[in-house]
Amino acid sequence: MLILAAGFVLSLMGSLPPGLISLTVAQTSISKGMAAALVLALGAALAEFFQAWAAVVLTDWFLSHPSVERGFQWVAVLVFWSLGLYLLFWAKTPASPVGTTTLNLRGQFYKGLIISAFNLLAVPYWFVYCGWLRVEGYWEEGLFFTLVFSLGVSIGTLFALGLYAWLGQVILHRSALLARYANRLIGLIFLGLGAKVFFELI
Repeated sequence: MLILAAGFVLSLMGSLPPGLISLTVAQTSISKGMAAALVLALGAALAEFFQAWAAVVLTDWFLSHPSVERGFQWVAVLVFWSLGLYLLFWAKTPASPVGTTTLNLRGQFYKGLIISAFNLLAVPYWFVYCGWLRVEGYWEEGLFFTLVFSLGVSIGTLFALGLYAWLGQVILHRSALLARYANRLIGLIFLGLGAKVFFELI
């Protein structure tokens, strides 16, 4: 179905660039293993399902209040910079792979759910694209249509985050030095993302 594909592609486009959730999945893959990263990604994908659903319901209101998006962007700057500083100066960096450690996979699922729920950049993203689909005539009103679109969004998110989990394993096995300093590397990326959003706002 066209709307399922639209949800998948738009979600893939939004999740592939480095961001809060994708970098967290990569860091989890490096520090805790592939299983933990995939469970975290599953939690994030579930949260994205409800974010997309909410966007469908609230698109008209959001598009008539563009100042709300700007507020989300300012909060995103603070979130990115806070995470970046934490990873640079306070997060522990594993000296060796810890994939054999007993993990609380349920905890990883809830972590993914919470991180995705507080990923404030996803909210304006889905509002804008839901509005675009309506303007272009691809949208049909109805609960089933909303469900299919949101399902496509979740599948796309899970696919993209799975790629980041795999990338984390590639880094872990091919570059021990990079894996050792993964927190610092990802922290610098977060600081860069925050700076990018900040300079777009001023």
